[in-house]
Amino acid sequence: MQLLGAPLSPFVKKARIVAAEKAIDYAYDPRPSPLGWPEGFERINPLKRVPALLPDPANPDYAINDSSAICAYFDRLKPEPALFPAAAEALGRALWIEEFCDSEMASKIGMGVFRPVFFNLASGKAADYGAAKAGFETVAKTLLTYLENQLDGKTWFAGDAFSIADIAVTCQLYSLSFVGFDIPATRFPNLAAHYQRCSARPSVAGLIADDQAFVAKAGWDLPKQDV
Repeated sequence: MQLLGAPLSPFVKKARIVAAEKAIDYAYDPRPSPLGWPEGFERINPLKRVPALLPDPANPDYAINDSSAICAYFDRLKPEPALFPAAAEALGRALWIEEFCDSEMASKIGMGVFRPVFFNLASGKAADYGAAKAGFETVAKTLLTYLENQLDGKTWFAGDAFSIADIAVTCQLYSLSFVGFDIPATRFPNLAAHYQRCSARPSVAGLIADDQAFVAKAGWDLPKQDV
């Protein structure tokens, strides 16, 4: 089994965290990304998006694409530990939070905050923190406020256990943190505590350590921003 996709993609991270939580082994190819698609990748995914999963690497014509599809596949492949709640209401909530993160949050964070910093640095330009700060405030005004309120009095987003909802949120918040925008505990205490709780899990902490090593090797300066 082979998983393909750039390590900084929140969607690739979501699939890798689920795999780590379930102790699923796979070969990893980090090359496919919007910065460069390997020759023939459109045979795997004609939409040129990541992640992509090849259950049989020798058969690139049969791929499972999209992080939600891959995570559901992993969950059926190895049901324990359960990351999709069994109770109907909790499952519905988990899938909604996952969709909320994968659609509107990913779009606003990716284009408005992550891109002005990371893509500028990756192309040899100075990071545009002015644009990124404006993008963060757009995200904070509605999206982070919504998630903060959803956690009121709760440890996890869906039911009483860590689930795909918590993973999806963590991946988006990590994209903010990576480019210097940690969730301010003074403004979003529930969300900040949730992120700290999730990012301390080995499945997440290992990926963060890998990214820190990548940044150090690249020699980039990603200072924390005052938000």
